[in-house]
Amino acid sequence: MTYASHARRPNPAALVGALGIPAAVGALLVVGLAVTVVVTPEPPPLQGFTVKPIPIPPPPPDPAAPTSNTSTKAASPTTTTRPDTIPFDFATTPVTTLPGVDELKGVEVGPVDFGIPGPSPSASPFDPVGAAPRNNPARWVLDSDYRANWLRQGLSGSARFTLTIDAAGKVTGCSITRSTGHGVLDAATCELVTKRSRFDAARDSSGRPVSGSYSGAITWNIPD
Repeated sequence: MTYASHARRPNPAALVGALGIPAAVGALLVVGLAVTVVVTPEPPPLQGFTVKPIPIPPPPPDPAAPTSNTSTKAASPTTTTRPDTIPFDFATTPVTTLPGVDELKGVEVGPVDFGIPGPSPSASPFDPVGAAPRNNPARWVLDSDYRANWLRQGLSGSARFTLTIDAAGKVTGCSITRSTGHGVLDAATCELVTKRSRFDAARDSSGRPVSGSYSGAITWNIPD
């Protein structure tokens, strides 16, 4: 009897478990109802649009770059027609026969004379000639031209000279090209030759008298 009463006595742990489970479920329900649900709206769909390309101007031509006919033709495929070119279609254009062509068949054609004058012979038969003495050059300076003081000094030597002669055959100038070594003898050479010489003037290829020159030499020897 005592044992049965003790066994029927309620178990405190079982009682707490029985009461705690429903309490926990109720608390979860209360917390779940208190949670605010935030729904994120869907973004609007993207709308597409077309971007127009912006034309970029070509770079300026390089003045130092060489030009090429090939590149120019490739860049411009269009062909131009010269204004002086007349289109001619051999397939559709009738061929016109010149009158009298049939008459030339079998005729031998010789060289054509275009009337161009050929080289003509020289109009002048003269050959250019230089000035020539008309008197004896050995008489231009004589022994008597030797002065006494030159004899006393023993002056001697050979002088080469060049004379300038005009179109009339007159001596207009004298220059010493090789000196005797004595100024007085050189000066006497030009003085005497200019005064005593006579010349025929030089002539060109047409035979006309022209100015010229003459070269010679005078030897001064002490007379015996």
